[in-house]
Amino acid sequence: MDNLNVYTNSQINNQSGNRPGFGPKIIFIILGIVILIEVVYAVKTLTAPSPTPPSPSQPAVVKQPLSPRISLTSSKLNYAVGETIPVIVMVNTGGKSVDGVDLIIRFNPQVLEVAPGGLSKGKIFSEYLLLSQDDKTGLISISGVSGVKESFIGQGEFALLTLKAKLPGKTTLAVDFQKGTTTASNLVESATSKNILESVDNLELNIQ
Repeated sequence: MDNLNVYTNSQINNQSGNRPGFGPKIIFIILGIVILIEVVYAVKTLTAPSPTPPSPSQPAVVKQPLSPRISLTSSKLNYAVGETIPVIVMVNTGGKSVDGVDLIIRFNPQVLEVAPGGLSKGKIFSEYLLLSQDDKTGLISISGVSGVKESFIGQGEFALLTLKAKLPGKTTLAVDFQKGTTTASNLVESATSKNILESVDNLELNIQ
């Protein structure tokens, strides 16, 4: 009987000693999974494109006003003999206030002439004291002034001219201009009564 008990206990002990151990294997598996996840995350972090830094804001561009000027423009530059030539006289005060404009234009009377009724008032002044032409010498004179407390500032149409082409050739409508003088074309500033005209744009034409 005692031998049977000893045998039974021995069998139980042997079975307990041969039972497989799951604890260490599970720990190693979990550690392996954690390491794998960390490696994958590190690879994604290293290969991900770096965020683009915000571009510095561009400084605002401030447009400077044009200098006070008188410009002659036409719808085209090439005309046939006998064709009428419309010319617009534009004034830009360069942001300053003016009380009047005197305009003198010179042209070649052998190539051009002023058409009948070819001098017309513009829109920027209430009064035009002078609208004259001399086809013999090739001279056009126009003067405009503002009314009381009606000074002009900005850009606008000072006068309209209608010329006629007489002979073929290249010719120029030129604004008679000498900076600072009052004996040629000028823009009279309201505050100082001085000529503030800085530049002019002449008109070159080709008569065919």
